[in-house]
Amino acid sequence: RCNLMTGKIIEDKRIYSRRRKIILKKWLSVFWIIVIIILFGLALWGLNYFYNSDYFKIKKIEIKGNNFYKSEEIITAVNDLKGINIFEVDKKKYENIISSNFARLKDAQISKIFPDSLVINIKERTPFLILLYKTQYFLVDNEGVILERFAEINEEYKDFLIVENAINHIPEIGEKIAKKNILSAGDIYKSFSEELKKSIKSAGITMDASGDIFFKTVDNKMIIYGNSNEITKKNTILEQIFKDLHNEKIYYSIIDLRISDNPVVK
Repeated sequence: RCNLMTGKIIEDKRIYSRRRKIILKKWLSVFWIIVIIILFGLALWGLNYFYNSDYFKIKKIEIKGNNFYKSEEIITAVNDLKGINIFEVDKKKYENIISSNFARLKDAQISKIFPDSLVINIKERTPFLILLYKTQYFLVDNEGVILERFAEINEEYKDFLIVENAINHIPEIGEKIAKKNILSAGDIYKSFSEELKKSIKSAGITMDASGDIFFKTVDNKMIIYGNSNEITKKNTILEQIFKDLHNEKIYYSIIDLRISDNPVVK
């Protein structure tokens, strides 16, 4: 009987010990869950505090690639970026704001430089030729975008090709001219030798269905060029014709290169 009692006591102790361990494990589990929740909350609070601190707020904006526009002009257009959290900067939105506010800008790309700076890389449009409509001159880039309007050609643009009355309205700054042959006239003029360029006063586009490109010389002769096909061949023929006319002192008013294999001099 004594042995039975002793065995029961030992068994009870074992059961009690197991229960204590189970309870202890449960409490430990709850304790660690509480600790993890506290640590997670502290981490979130810290990240939120750090995120909203001045550390990530935009303090510096740098402009690169600009020649025509001053950096201050471009920064003024996006001045509300200063003080914004760098993570919250909507690059696409501000790139569009810059491009739409400056006619001479072809593209703008914003780069985030952590923790608190932005670099705006811009690509400016390059003046290509000048359109003359009535008494107004319009500076155009090589995509046909109107960059500037002026009443007189200044020294900076005196060597640009002038294309006369190729449009029938006054274009707006930033408008894109749809007529392909206007730009083709600029491409042809650009391909001329420097000597040949000196002989050219202006260019134009015929108003008929063909839309032929023509050039006026400084002595009021006309070169009907046609389209921009076979530029190298036509230029070689034109230079030879000029040379022959000069050497033989032949009077002419028109050189027609529309059919390059059969040029006509009148």
